[in-house]
Amino acid sequence: TVLIDDEVDAINVLSELLVKFTSIPIKVVGTANNLDDGIEIIKSTKPDVVFLDIDMPNKSGLDIYDYFDNPDFKVIFVTAYNEYAIEALKKNASDYLLKPTSFVDLQEALNKVTKEIEKSQKQNEIEDKASLLTSAEMEGKNVVFEIQGGFIMENTRNIEYCYAKQSYSKMVTYLGKEITVTKPLKALQEILPLNHFYRTHKSYLVNIHYIRKFVKGSESYVLLKSGIKIPVSVRTSLIITKEIKKMLEN
Repeated sequence: TVLIDDEVDAINVLSELLVKFTSIPIKVVGTANNLDDGIEIIKSTKPDVVFLDIDMPNKSGLDIYDYFDNPDFKVIFVTAYNEYAIEALKKNASDYLLKPTSFVDLQEALNKVTKEIEKSQKQNEIEDKASLLTSAEMEGKNVVFEIQGGFIMENTRNIEYCYAKQSYSKMVTYLGKEITVTKPLKALQEILPLNHFYRTHKSYLVNIHYIRKFVKGSESYVLLKSGIKIPVSVRTSLIITKEIKKMLEN
């Protein structure tokens, strides 16, 4: 967290409230008494949250958006004047607190911004996983799978791997979603594209387009792009090695 305010006492009070009395762990990584110095601190420390006064000498706190096109931090304005509230919220500020700041308002603002940060992080994770897909992986077909109580349609390009679960099978998508299919792994293998899915082990079926590398040894395995390790049996090791090399060379 970075605090920017031209009043030193205001920074000290807010810092003490944040560090000692809020239920969310807060670390103040920098403070500044004007916007220019604050911007330099933000660039060097990369905080998650910036608490910012508006009415300061030389430059308004609202000018911060002129220096960051797509800020990767959340802004909470803390000011003695309520006439800036509408403009601040139009600039996508996470919250707007009036001085003197009450503990209750501060805690509510922190709860709100924490949820926003968690939501952004989850969205980034989804986008990162989605970016793993290459043009080759985008080739797939829609297949209808039997599930408990009905059916579900899933494109085979979305399936990273499958594994046996007693008499059923589990399909895992590249986003980490698990789907229980009411068929054994052998039956599932028969309805998936043969040129995309390989039986690396009696309990696993892998979409070869998601394989990052193959490690051969006493306990061979393939490492998927999601970071999951899938065992490769000795019996299929030679076949898998040949097919994976062919795929990775393309």
